[in-house]
Amino acid sequence: MSDVKDIAEVGGSALDPNQRKQFEAVHSLLLPLNKEILILPNAAVAEIIAYSEPDKVNDAPEWFLGHLSWREQRIPFISFELVSDGEPGKMHKGCRIAVLNTLNGNVDMPYVAVLSQGLPSLQLVRPNNIQYTDSPAGQRQAIKAYVNLNGIVAIVPDIDELESRILGLHS
Repeated sequence: MSDVKDIAEVGGSALDPNQRKQFEAVHSLLLPLNKEILILPNAAVAEIIAYSEPDKVNDAPEWFLGHLSWREQRIPFISFELVSDGEPGKMHKGCRIAVLNTLNGNVDMPYVAVLSQGLPSLQLVRPNNIQYTDSPAGQRQAIKAYVNLNGIVAIVPDIDELESRILGLHS
């Protein structure tokens, strides 16, 4: 899962030569949200599935959409836009769900599902086509960085923070 860290560490207005040595290329997915795009290394995404209604949870925050049944497991389902103080999208028949691998090896929560507003696209991230960019909307939760990938501004999500916030609901 070091690919997630690599994407977050690459960038800046000019890449440091030491950063160029971190990786040659990371196969990644651009996951469409309402008005933004998440960038995730392929290794962070377990599967993209069709939208299905979650089992709702009483008294949960608005960003926690409920639980999904996936591969005989019950996994938490969130709206990244709402958890990161962004503008939420609407449910429609083109929505998808990205099932993400969590990073901390927690056997109680090895996956988290994120609502997507459409199909992701594949991108090859190289040190020469990605750089950090300033946040277009100020400081927001659950965001590790903003990057510019070939002219596309994308969000590197903080999966550790997402996992912690979800686990905090159950304590």
